[in-house]
Amino acid sequence: MNNIFIIHKTVVYGFFWIILLNYLLMKIISFHDGFNAIRQQLKDLNSKIESSDMLDNIDGAGKKEFLNSVILESLNESEREKEQILNSLVEQVCYLDLDYNIKWLNTAGLKSISPDVSITEIIGQPCYKVWHGKNKPCAVCPVSTTLRTGWPWKEEITFDDGITKLVSAQPVLDESGNPKGVIQIELDITMRKEAEKALERSQKRSRALLDAIPDLFIIFNDSGNFIDYHPSADLQILAIKDKPEGKHLTKLLPEAIAVEILKHAETLSDVGSFRVFEYPASPDNPDIYYECRLIRIDQNENVCIFRDISNQKSRERQILQKSFHDQLTGLYNRAYFDEELNRIEQSRQSLPTSILIIDVNCLKLTNDAFGHHYGDKLLKAVADILSSNCRKSDVIARTGGDEFSIILPNSPISKAEKLSERIINACRNSSYDDIFARPSVSIGCAERSDGSVDLQDIIKLADERMYKMKLEYRSQHLETLINDIINSMKKQGFENEEHLDRLVSLTERFSRFLNLSSEEIVKIKQLAKLHDIGNIRVSDKILSSSGALSSEQYAEIKQHPIIGFRIARAIPDYSYIADLILYHHERWDGAGYPSGLKEREIPLLSRIFALTDSFDLITNGTKYHGAVSGDSALDEIRRNSGTQFDPDLSEKFISFLREETA
Repeated sequence: MNNIFIIHKTVVYGFFWIILLNYLLMKIISFHDGFNAIRQQLKDLNSKIESSDMLDNIDGAGKKEFLNSVILESLNESEREKEQILNSLVEQVCYLDLDYNIKWLNTAGLKSISPDVSITEIIGQPCYKVWHGKNKPCAVCPVSTTLRTGWPWKEEITFDDGITKLVSAQPVLDESGNPKGVIQIELDITMRKEAEKALERSQKRSRALLDAIPDLFIIFNDSGNFIDYHPSADLQILAIKDKPEGKHLTKLLPEAIAVEILKHAETLSDVGSFRVFEYPASPDNPDIYYECRLIRIDQNENVCIFRDISNQKSRERQILQKSFHDQLTGLYNRAYFDEELNRIEQSRQSLPTSILIIDVNCLKLTNDAFGHHYGDKLLKAVADILSSNCRKSDVIARTGGDEFSIILPNSPISKAEKLSERIINACRNSSYDDIFARPSVSIGCAERSDGSVDLQDIIKLADERMYKMKLEYRSQHLETLINDIINSMKKQGFENEEHLDRLVSLTERFSRFLNLSSEEIVKIKQLAKLHDIGNIRVSDKILSSSGALSSEQYAEIKQHPIIGFRIARAIPDYSYIADLILYHHERWDGAGYPSGLKEREIPLLSRIFALTDSFDLITNGTKYHGAVSGDSALDEIRRNSGTQFDPDLSEKFISFLREETA
């Protein structure tokens, strides 16, 4: 039994570090199981030998030698088995003594040094010299920590070549529990660390993308209970933000929205299926709109993505508005008008239906004389009048540049005619400070009382009646326009009514003195009446100024004959005086404006008018100078004869005035 005990001690001593290493790796049987297995094998072998007659003929020394050889062979085979297992590991396994010297090294550890090195060259060498070429132990080495503390230790170490290893150290104790060595295990985790870094980068990118997205993400289960969420700075619809986990959606969101979400979530069957719906923030606030996108991400989990689509819905409304509304007036456009006609054509419920065709008088004149900006103002003024005089059920549309159309469902022709009268009267009574003249329209209307009549025929009839009215009242419309412009100038202080009356009278008397023809007298009287009509476009600040004008202000003043010319030319009944208006500020010496004509290049009637206009201004005064006597005014005419005025006409004008006052 003493020999068996010695053999047991030898086995324990020889296999202790191997069994302990297996325990640490967890890829070999536990130390306890391994030790008990070896002990049981030795007991079984000892019993067989003692019970057999194999040793009967062997003396005492031979018997001991035989037993030792049998035990050693069994022990060597067990060691070879364990060593094969250790050498098959990818981890580097090394057994070191207390001085860091290598006592054993597996194949992976040997290859990590060099493919050509042999184990005999390594055994007994310090590990820090073999692997790192150093003369002392590494500062961060777990072996040093284990030898210093007696405790197992491990570290992740990145070496200079970029390789990262997980290095662990396990103390090996003798029978008394004192350390006798260290098992060092190294595992190359470079790829794992790179994968972890790549995963971390990917997670950061994903987080950055989520943070950049203005959407709110909520994860909830099929019971409607909140699981997790990613907040949104732009969406503040969560009622509870502090620890919302586990709470029902109806406690976190407006109840109507939560109920809608849960209703749609019930329709999600397979993972990856989704539903999208839109809803307003509240029935009273359609300007705030959300899109909700539901996605099944697990058998019992859904993600809900909230997005503020208020701007998108606003753009959609704008597009819809533009597609069926006139951008300038805000009324329906031709496309919508045609759609309504098609709808009414198919229905008898709107009978009788009346159609009004409305044409804006003098729009082209307004555009040509004052510019399209004022033409647009005129169209808006007419649109406002139409809107304020029609019912909500009436369809008002701008169907052309200067044309509006109105559909009156369930309205006989009598109602259409009354509406026409209201519109015309509203135009006559409207304020026109912004557009210099009252809006004026021509209207034609027709009725469809029988569903068999084509609506296009009704429109054609209304159009013909409109043109008849336009031609019938054409002169009246133009006269009203001119009078409105003049009255507007008077109202704004741009023209003096007494000055105009005196000027018309003086010009007519002088023209008769010169024996002008009746036709020429009519022309020059109209010139006297409309000569400064172009001032309607000059800044009232300039016209009302009593001080010296700057060069820029004077340049604007000099534009009024050109503007007056354009206005007169745009009105057929006044186009014959357009040139006279254009040149009424020219001078005999060529220093006038706008064209710098001189002497007889200037039309005769413009030269005559220059004398009468100046005389009236001198004798009655202006904001720049006071009034002077008639004799002083004649002296002024005489001084400027041959420079500002036609010298021959100047003498005749002086003679005319002396004759009148004689």
